[in-house]
Amino acid sequence: MMTVFRILFCLVAAFTVDLQQSHAQDGTSPQITPEQNANWARRGFWQTTRGTPVSDGWQFQNGEITLAKPRQGGSIVTQPMPPNFELSWQWRIEAGVNSGIKYRVRKFGKELFNNSMLGIEYQIIDSEPHSTSKGSTASIYDLVEPQRQKTLHPPGQWNSSKIIALGDQIEHYLNGERVASATTVGPEWDTIVALSKFGGSVDFGRPQVGDRFMLTDHGGKVTYKDFQFIPLDAPPTDTPPRTGPFLANATRNGWADQHSIVIWTRTTRNSEMLTEGKQFVDIDQKLAGQLAKQTDADKLLSVQLPEGTTLDEMFGACPGAAGRARLTYFPIKQRHAAKQTRWITTSAESDFTAQWKIEGLKPNTEYGTVVEAQTLEGQASAVVRGAFRTAPPEENPQNLQFCITTCHDFIRRDDGLQGHQIYPAMNKFKPDFIVHEGDIEYYDKPAPWALTKSLMRFKWGRIFSLPSNRDFYNRTTSYFIKDDHDTLANDSWPGQSYGAVTFEEGVKLFNEEQFPTKNERYKTIRWGRDLQIWILEGRDYRSRNDMPDGPEKSILGKKQKAWLFKTLEESDAKFKLICSPTPIVGPDRANKKDNHANDIFAYEGDQLRTKLSATPGAIVFCGDRHWQYASVDEQTNLWEFGCGPGSDKHQFGWKPGDERPVHRFLRVDGGFLSGELKYSGDKDETSTLTICHRSVTGQKVSEFQFPIEP
Repeated sequence: MMTVFRILFCLVAAFTVDLQQSHAQDGTSPQITPEQNANWARRGFWQTTRGTPVSDGWQFQNGEITLAKPRQGGSIVTQPMPPNFELSWQWRIEAGVNSGIKYRVRKFGKELFNNSMLGIEYQIIDSEPHSTSKGSTASIYDLVEPQRQKTLHPPGQWNSSKIIALGDQIEHYLNGERVASATTVGPEWDTIVALSKFGGSVDFGRPQVGDRFMLTDHGGKVTYKDFQFIPLDAPPTDTPPRTGPFLANATRNGWADQHSIVIWTRTTRNSEMLTEGKQFVDIDQKLAGQLAKQTDADKLLSVQLPEGTTLDEMFGACPGAAGRARLTYFPIKQRHAAKQTRWITTSAESDFTAQWKIEGLKPNTEYGTVVEAQTLEGQASAVVRGAFRTAPPEENPQNLQFCITTCHDFIRRDDGLQGHQIYPAMNKFKPDFIVHEGDIEYYDKPAPWALTKSLMRFKWGRIFSLPSNRDFYNRTTSYFIKDDHDTLANDSWPGQSYGAVTFEEGVKLFNEEQFPTKNERYKTIRWGRDLQIWILEGRDYRSRNDMPDGPEKSILGKKQKAWLFKTLEESDAKFKLICSPTPIVGPDRANKKDNHANDIFAYEGDQLRTKLSATPGAIVFCGDRHWQYASVDEQTNLWEFGCGPGSDKHQFGWKPGDERPVHRFLRVDGGFLSGELKYSGDKDETSTLTICHRSVTGQKVSEFQFPIEP
């Protein structure tokens, strides 16, 4: 009998493949005979989602298909069929059934239900006759609820249904009445999909050659009969162009703890950066230094643009546009617990950015986010889906992965228009969080020299529209620290200016506009039982670099330093990670005069090294330096890790092979740090922290395990 089934299966498969291929090119629909429609009720017409013959959990007799063994038959699919069609059938269920017919079925990648076959579903379920939920009978399952009350016969009686799918228009009928419809293209549909279980899919519900039909097995006995399938000619494609505002910078987040986070977004004129724009005028460092002493913003901008060109026409431009933005967020495993924020109207005053501080979150929970954009008139224009996770409670012995990076800019990216190679590499580790330890962009580097606020904003819009960089931060819990180059200029301090921008304006632009906002730019966060991180601020509170060294000279400022020492004393975490934008141990170059490893900040540097070395489990992680290293202070035995720059193009400043007595590792190249906290046995036993330097592609180049064995 199985041999007969296999022969029939092959014959029907050949028929459907020929049917699909013969009309795929010209878009015309084939003619279907009554005999061909009868094939729908034959076993060989169907196969499992793995491509094998249908099991005996499904019965085929007397022109009917019955799921006789629920949860054992498994969902079954056709061969590829024309994606534009009219399909009618009859069905009957028993009490408690959850089933349906899916169409335009295909795979959407491993990130979506592990590459399972998915499609739009005509829901068939034992629901209340007048239910209008997105999971009720005849709904477009989880996407569109029925538009009106419907005639639904109870379990044990036959119902008739019909689907019309023509281009981007779909309609569901029940017992002769249209009860649900949708347009499967445009920002409204994108938003519907993003808020559903199918969020993250591309072109979900749109017709494609190779689409299939599916009968689902989600529980309960169901019988189908009288399938009538009519292929339809593909309509002409006439999708109007989208006009924005868009969300080309997606989202980024900051300051996450167990119960809160800040989410950032920006409405943009275009959906992506301008990749065929004009190049900036070549200005060397000497001329840039002269321009940095001028304050005419219009002149400082125009001198860097080709004649007759605006900033929005330059290569990499990602200009903003006024609009409205709203955030929806929900635990990934509890989508129906979604909450929405108010709409925020964006404007040029804040570079078209919007932020929301979310509180009342659940600890140790992965959240999904959906940001919608609208025109000022309230017309949907764009949507982006992201994610973050909250920190676990301090009593939880939680295994963790994290990454640390520093020193990026657009001109020294190493993966073309994708961005930086480290982001796909870090993605493979699925980090619970990342710390970017400053110099996220460089205002004081060319193409353009960001001597005005408009040019600073240009650089932020550009680097965060690089797909790899943007998409990583859109889905990863992040902590952003600023340093000198992304505040104003090299080794900058309060009271200075760079071109038309003051230090105070640079601080405000970073703290309040381009990154998630927090009044005090320092914080400590407990990540479970044994790990705690400290995020330090190194620019806002510092003294002048040229001030004589002594008790009053500071990088951290009195208030932040007192907070740091107090919270360190209060912490019982086994591992205390101090995230500093600049070195505390070093070594650093002899000519540098900006950090605690330099003689000009020796007093506070000694204070910090003494305090931190006396704190069990304290380890320093620093940005700023353009090489990778691990070092141990000779006087205090305090450990420090430098993560290295974000690309090999960005390495400089230290001679390869120049290993000092304090070094435990030295590599003059780009990459990042990865950290893994792991508990042995049943997680209630001893934990270890493993720190690795990695290349830009993620290759491990060092490994250190803490606690250090004596």
